[in-house]
Amino acid sequence: MTPGGAGRVDLPATAFNQYNVSCVAAIQLFQPIGFRSHSNNGLCGKMNKEREALERKLEIRNRELAEAHSHIAVLEEKLLKLKQYRRELKSLKEERRTLRKSPERRIGQILLAPYRLPEKLAKTVWKKFHRPNSNPQRGTAQSEYQQWFQHHRATTEELASMRNEARSFVSQPLVSILTPVFDTPVSWLREAVDSVLAQAYENWELLLIDDGSTATDLLGALPGLGARDRRIRLVTLESHRGISAALNKGLDVAEGQWLTFLDHDDVLEPDALFQNVRLIQENPGLDLIYSDEDKLTEAGFDSPILKPDWSPDFFLSCNYLCHMIFMRRDLVREVGGFQPQFDGSQDYDLLLRVSERTNRIHHIPRVLYHWRRSENSSASDVRQKPGQLEASWRAIEAHLKRRGEQAYVAVDWRTHAFYVRRELREAKKISVIIPSSHGPESLKRFLENVISKTSYPNYGIVIVQVGDRDRVHEAGTDFRVLHFPDAANASAAKNYVVQQTDSPWLLFLDIGVEPIETDWLTIMAEHVQRPEVGAVGARLINPNGKIEHAGLVLGVNGIAQPAFHGFPAEHPGVNRQLQMVRNYSAVSGACMLTRRDVFQQIGGFDEMLSDEFAEIDLCLKMRRAGYLIVYTSFAKLYWNAVARAKSDFTGEAIMRQRWSDVLEQDPYYNPNLARERADFSVGK
Repeated sequence: MTPGGAGRVDLPATAFNQYNVSCVAAIQLFQPIGFRSHSNNGLCGKMNKEREALERKLEIRNRELAEAHSHIAVLEEKLLKLKQYRRELKSLKEERRTLRKSPERRIGQILLAPYRLPEKLAKTVWKKFHRPNSNPQRGTAQSEYQQWFQHHRATTEELASMRNEARSFVSQPLVSILTPVFDTPVSWLREAVDSVLAQAYENWELLLIDDGSTATDLLGALPGLGARDRRIRLVTLESHRGISAALNKGLDVAEGQWLTFLDHDDVLEPDALFQNVRLIQENPGLDLIYSDEDKLTEAGFDSPILKPDWSPDFFLSCNYLCHMIFMRRDLVREVGGFQPQFDGSQDYDLLLRVSERTNRIHHIPRVLYHWRRSENSSASDVRQKPGQLEASWRAIEAHLKRRGEQAYVAVDWRTHAFYVRRELREAKKISVIIPSSHGPESLKRFLENVISKTSYPNYGIVIVQVGDRDRVHEAGTDFRVLHFPDAANASAAKNYVVQQTDSPWLLFLDIGVEPIETDWLTIMAEHVQRPEVGAVGARLINPNGKIEHAGLVLGVNGIAQPAFHGFPAEHPGVNRQLQMVRNYSAVSGACMLTRRDVFQQIGGFDEMLSDEFAEIDLCLKMRRAGYLIVYTSFAKLYWNAVARAKSDFTGEAIMRQRWSDVLEQDPYYNPNLARERADFSVGK
C-alpha cells in the first residue's frame, strides 16, 4: 500500500476493457489525489496495442481456419463424387461379368470365331518381328512442351563447342555436386550419375553421400558407381540421420569453391554446370545462381517451371528457386549449413538464411534440371510429404523473426502456398485520391461502397473534380473536394492533389473500383510500410468474375499487358502465381498504394504521358530508385473498367525510348514465356 493510498484497490486495465470502460478513465477513478497519470496512460497505451495485436492475430487465424474449412468442404464434395463414381464403376463391372456369362455372348463367340483367326495371326506375327522401343518418348507423340524443349536444349554440336569454350575460361572453379543417397532405386541413381558424367564443364566432383541405406542392391551398386570416374567420391554415414545431416557431411568434405545439389533420382542437363560457370566469368561477384526446371515423368519431360528473376515476395510465398541452385561453399558454411529441424524443407531454410546475407542473386532463364515425379516425391504434390509444408512454414517464421519483422505466416489451402501478414506498426493516414468527373449521385454510391467496406482506421478521401466544377460543390462529412477544371489529364490531377495534402501514404483509386472484403486497405498497408517497397497493387476483378488486373507484364503485345487477364478470379494461374504475393515491374494505377516520400523522390506522375503509360512509368521510376513493386492477391476489389482513350503513339514512343531495356526483358516474366499474351504459358 502506497503512502496516501489507503483504501485504494488496484485492478488490471483489462478488467475495465471488457465492460467498454475507457482504460485511462477507469484507473483515474482509483488514483490518489496528486498521483501523476502519465505512467498509467503509457501503460494503457501499451496494453491496448498488445490487445489490438492479439485481436488482429486472432482475426488472421480465424480467416485461415475459415479458408481451410472451405477447402475441406471442396475436398469432401470431390470425395463424395469419387465414391459415387466408384459405385457406378462397380455396378458396370458386375453387369459386364453377367454379360460375359450369358448364353447370348457364347453363341456370338462361336459365330464370330472364323472372322477372328486372321486378327490373331496378325498379332502373333507382329509380336514375333517387332522389337520393343527402349525409349518411351520415341514411341509416343511428343507434347507441346517436349517439342519446345527439344528445340531449345543444347545440341550435340553446341555441347562440343561448350566443352572447348569451358577449357579456355579464365576462372575454372571446382564445383562440388552434393547428392545424398538413401535406398534409391539403382536405375534412377545411375541416371543421375550419367547426367553428371555428361557435363560439358569438366572441373567437378560428385559426392555420393550414403545416409545409412539398407537396400542390398544399392549397397552393392555404390562401389561400382564410384569407380566409374576419379571425380566421383563415396561418403558414408554410419546410420540413417536424415537429409540435413547427409548434406552437412558433404559440405564438410567438399573441396569445390562452388556447391550445387542433385537429388539422387533427378537428372541434370549436359550444359547445367557450363551455364553457371560461364555466368561467373561475366559476374564474378555473384553469390547465388538459380535456373529453370521441369518434371521427369514416365512419358518424358513435363510441367516446366519458368521462373522470374529474384522476387523476394514471391520467395516468401513458395520456394520457387528450388532446383538448380549454385552457391558459394564458404557462404553456405558461414550461414551454418543445413538445419536438421527443417528436414523436408532444409533447402528453403538455407536459401532464406542466404538471402539475409546477400542480394547478389542471379537467374539463368534456361531449363537445366529435371525433377523426377514419383509416388513419394513432392514433385507430384506437396501432400506427398505433409511434413514438408509444416517445415516450410516454420522456416519462413524463423526468417521473419531474424529480420525483426512482426508477422504471421498463413497457408493458402487452395494452393498450399504461404502468405505473410505483417503487423501494422502504425496505421498512418492515407489520402485516398479519386479523380472524378461524375455527378453527385454516382459519386455518393461509390463513396458509400468504399466507406462501408474499408476497415482501415485512418484515411481521408479526396475527390479531385476534373472538368465541370459545378457537378460536386461541397465536401461531405466523409470526403474533401478539390477542383482542377483545367487538368490536362488524370496524372496532372493526381499530382495536384498530392501537393494539396500532407498524409504520409497515398492511395490512387479509380471511381469504378469497389472493395470485396473490408481488410483490403490494411493488407496493402502492411506492404507499403516496408522501407524497401515503393508501391502496392491489388487483385482487380471485373463484373464477370474474371481477372482485370493482377500485376503488369512489360513488353508483351505492346508496352504492357495485365497478367492473367481474363482468367477466372480464383484460378491458381500457372504455377499458382495468380494467387500469390509476388513482385512485378508495375501494377495498375486503378488501385495503387504508395508513400509520399517515394512519390516525391521520383517526381510523381509524368503529365506528358497518358494515364495508362504514366502509371507504368511511375512504377518503373520506383524500380530504378531501388524499390520493389508488390502485387498482393489477398486485397481483392471489383473494377468496372472504363475503356481507355485512343492510342497514345507519342507516349508509346517516349516509353520505348525511356525504358527500352525493361520492355525488351521484364525481369519478373521469364523470356521463355509467351510474348503475345501475359498468361505465363510457354512461348515459341
